[in-house]
Amino acid sequence: MKKLLCHIMLMLLCTAAFAQKSQSEFRFWEDSLIALRDIVMNEPNETVRLEMNEEFMTLLETVLQKPHSFEYPWDSVRNFAVLASPDKVFKIFTWHVVKKDYTVENFGFVQVYNESRKKHVLFPLYDKRGTIDYPNTQVGNHNRWYGAVYYKMIPVKEKNITYYTLLGLNGNNLFTNQKIIEILHFNKEMVPVFGARIFKNYPGKVSRVIFEYSKNASLHLNYETQEYLVSTGKYNPKTRQVDYRRVTSPMIIFDQLIPLDENVPSIPAYMVPESSLSQGFIEEDGRWLFMKSVIGSNPDKVKPDYEYKPRQIYNPNN
Repeated sequence: MKKLLCHIMLMLLCTAAFAQKSQSEFRFWEDSLIALRDIVMNEPNETVRLEMNEEFMTLLETVLQKPHSFEYPWDSVRNFAVLASPDKVFKIFTWHVVKKDYTVENFGFVQVYNESRKKHVLFPLYDKRGTIDYPNTQVGNHNRWYGAVYYKMIPVKEKNITYYTLLGLNGNNLFTNQKIIEILHFNKEMVPVFGARIFKNYPGKVSRVIFEYSKNASLHLNYETQEYLVSTGKYNPKTRQVDYRRVTSPMIIFDQLIPLDENVPSIPAYMVPESSLSQGFIEEDGRWLFMKSVIGSNPDKVKPDYEYKPRQIYNPNN
């Protein structure tokens, strides 16, 4: 199998050497990478699977080092993730491999333009979460990456620093999944830095937010427009309650995690999302302000048309 892969890669490299640098060439590479990822994901032998994942990583690195690779949209990938920053500063590629003990290992690349070197530079990402003692507060470069496969990017700017907020999934292990709110920014040398303390009012001084929950559950974590209630601070004598007003705003919204069994509240494998209890983060001056309780409804979602149904009245004679 490895000889076959080497032969395929040699053919691809020879073909590319004579091909015109164009969108069609990169479409060819994209299709080849998708096919190779399919093989990796379906390979039953772990040793072979990991070897072939190295082949995939090597091929992707080769492609990303080609001139004009940054301009390619990567809009047809289906088995690895590609996110591009809206300001066209960088792209991040992430994917995962499942091991025989059902633990998940994540991999990736950050492709960013380096002004001093006048070219795009690649930073490989290897999952180091098993060696990070305090993952919620750790801040480090690409060599200390808390792995995940990212599916959403939201840039926020504080003064002269742009923080790219990444929403990601980590399959973790046999018992739990994790969803992660990661913060990526770049230092003066354009080296990626993961983690930043830009979360306000959230419990603990965290650099990223990690939700760990039962493998049998599904946690909603997304960035979308929500309508929520904000206290006006004014007392209404008629209702004898404080008045609230509706506010519409983009926000990171997620389900609150609760214990499946109240007798074991601290075990992640027994934590499940409660969809009726939402929490979130709203951007405020380049930081994420935590909202402990959100009563939200997304106005962008199409609501079904109202359909009149006549009331059914019980008739003993029928």
